[in-house]
Amino acid sequence: MTMPSLAHTLGDLEIIGIVNHRSGGVGDPPPAHDFEPDFIRDVARLQEAAGYDRVLIANAATMPESFALGTFLAPQTSRLAFMMAHRPGFIAPTVAARHLATIDRLSGGRAGVHIIVGADDREVQADGAFNTKEHRYRMAGEYVEVMRKMWSTPTPFDHEGEFYTFKGAHAMVRPEKGAIPVYFGGTSDLALDMCGQYADVYALAGETQAGAGALAARAHAAAARHNRQIKVLMTMVIILGETEAAAKARAAALYDKVVAQVNAGARGIMANHEKDGDKASAGAFQRLAEQAAQGEWQDQCLWTGLNKAYNGRGNNSVLVGTHEQVASSLMRYRQLGITRFLLRGPDQINDAVDIGGKLVPNLRRMIAEQETQPA
Repeated sequence: MTMPSLAHTLGDLEIIGIVNHRSGGVGDPPPAHDFEPDFIRDVARLQEAAGYDRVLIANAATMPESFALGTFLAPQTSRLAFMMAHRPGFIAPTVAARHLATIDRLSGGRAGVHIIVGADDREVQADGAFNTKEHRYRMAGEYVEVMRKMWSTPTPFDHEGEFYTFKGAHAMVRPEKGAIPVYFGGTSDLALDMCGQYADVYALAGETQAGAGALAARAHAAAARHNRQIKVLMTMVIILGETEAAAKARAAALYDKVVAQVNAGARGIMANHEKDGDKASAGAFQRLAEQAAQGEWQDQCLWTGLNKAYNGRGNNSVLVGTHEQVASSLMRYRQLGITRFLLRGPDQINDAVDIGGKLVPNLRRMIAEQETQPA
């Protein structure tokens, strides 16, 4: 099989941040309030001012509803786009398509959706889903198919599939640009095939360069099998310092703080659905735990300490170094076909300013220098 080209548009780059529903940094005790609207607004505006293109609004069985947060932030910002995490199956895809199209029109074309099937069977059971991950992936593919029909079909249509049947489905509100970007992740063969068939952007967790390159190649190949093209997004935690030593000292201090928090019984978004000694069921989480077992430092500046501390749960691969070192590392990932980066730091406020104000300009400069050189 001929591998797809990893060439991308000159200067193609999307920098994505994250909007959490409350303040506090990695390893910090929970804030006094469980939901902070002022913080949500302020951290979104801050990332817009720092030059981020888009922000993830995450979702899980315990978290505030992402579409509502996107609607709240639309009038609070002017340029910042949204990547709203959404779990298929709990509302009909026709309803979800109208929700997203409405947010898109209210925001002037800034809506995006991140399809999340659920990392662990037990967690989605909290919302009444008692199916397998494989079932959820197949359902998610059809879900996106129906949403795209809603966005693109000017007249009522019928649909009869494996999971959904509709008669006369139609939307009176359509996305501003005719469609909404769909982000989709997963590492299994089925997940990658679903991404290749339905996603605009394949989202992967923080990986070594070898691991990221292999997954990116599989995603591009999956899209090619369906006569499509796809972009690839990778998430990384970023720890910056004026010197390499300062950045590594900050990482070491963070590791101690997180280990103390975990040992004290703190849990992540899985909350009471986790059990001591459990093996993370998500393929990406297993990969992150295995990555940590292979060594604390990998590639140029990849640090696995947080993945070790959290036993692979979450998405906590970290690039540690100066702005120049981390930008250089991101350039290597870019050369592997990754053009979208979700970058976040342990400190939601100060790190967002530093990443947007110093790291990203360095990265853009490197891209311009490399891609304008004569072939």
